[in-house]
Amino acid sequence: MQLFFDRTALSLLTFFATAVVPMVPVDAQSSLDAGDIALLQAEVTQLTEQPLTDEGVRRLIQIDVDLGYPSPREVGPLQREILLAISASQERGLEHLRHVFESQPERRGPAAAALARATTDRPNDLQDWRYMVRSLTVVEGDDAVAVMTALRRFQQRATRGTWVRQVILIGLTLPTGQQRTAEELLQHWTSKPRTGRNVTPWSLAEYQTWFADEFAMEPAAVLPTDPAERRWDWTGVLNALEASGDEDSTVDGKVIYEKAGCTKCHRRGDIGENFGPDLTSLGWRRTRKEIVRAILYPSHDLNEEYPSVSVVTKDGRTLAGMMSAGPENSLVIVSQNASRQQISRDLIDEIVPQKISGMPEGTLEPLTHSEIRALFEFLTSTEGVPRPHGDTF
Repeated sequence: MQLFFDRTALSLLTFFATAVVPMVPVDAQSSLDAGDIALLQAEVTQLTEQPLTDEGVRRLIQIDVDLGYPSPREVGPLQREILLAISASQERGLEHLRHVFESQPERRGPAAAALARATTDRPNDLQDWRYMVRSLTVVEGDDAVAVMTALRRFQQRATRGTWVRQVILIGLTLPTGQQRTAEELLQHWTSKPRTGRNVTPWSLAEYQTWFADEFAMEPAAVLPTDPAERRWDWTGVLNALEASGDEDSTVDGKVIYEKAGCTKCHRRGDIGENFGPDLTSLGWRRTRKEIVRAILYPSHDLNEEYPSVSVVTKDGRTLAGMMSAGPENSLVIVSQNASRQQISRDLIDEIVPQKISGMPEGTLEPLTHSEIRALFEFLTSTEGVPRPHGDTF
């Protein structure tokens, strides 16, 4: 199994987050009971009903830390309320928002929406612009609308195909009444069509057509679909991951990682090959939905660092698969069935990029409900895994 994440814009620049370091680890899971949470909810309500002082901001941050991560679903609205409240504060609150974004993948949507609110009066902080652009792979619904509205206030434009495509994809998921927000950001970034008198704004469909011509080597800007015969589709996998109480505690995620074929191309800790992206710190870097998408639709987002190619040799052979550098002036091609071929660069006549991932589809098909849960628990576990210094952009 190869998880190909959307990283075609990684060469643009590298970004390391400025993080506030709270007294309690921000990623610690909470041991609070329902009564404790109710008391904290009442305190948050009291604090947010009046102008926030520096002390109030510090207290809200501490409550957010106390609520923990990962946190129960019922705590989500309260933590979201806290992030939105501190977005109106000065640098201390913003540092916490950035830290949550960087360290708690499942909260990146609300954190990005809070940063979008914070930039209303200062659309010139390139650091927060980068955060919001990075969030385009995870924000949904109203959070996505808030982020795209904020990005349009910045003079900075994201002109790489990866991010333009992501805005189109977000727009396609929104209700008709909200799609205009995506179209306006696309016009701002691409200058298509040119603004002026008697110029009709483009629809998402027109941006899709333009994108296919302008970025011909990028995956199409269309939403993925599930084959009718597929056992595990998008909704089914998410429902399996959300279910609780019926999982088989005897299922070992490490064993399932091998059963699913992940070890053929991916290293996770001390197991697996390193032909594809290393998945050891995946739980720090990606949300569950991003991981589900990468597994179910491997060709939806292609990884520039592990391109899929067809290699034509000077003697007429064709090798297809994922390409990486090999030893002594050679390349390594790994096919979809994980077979590995090494070839000297001197023997290569042509390398043709492909828009089909080297990762096979159907990775989850032979797995049971419990095995899928165990696999994702293994993939996203951060126990004993150092937090990365920062994601790249």
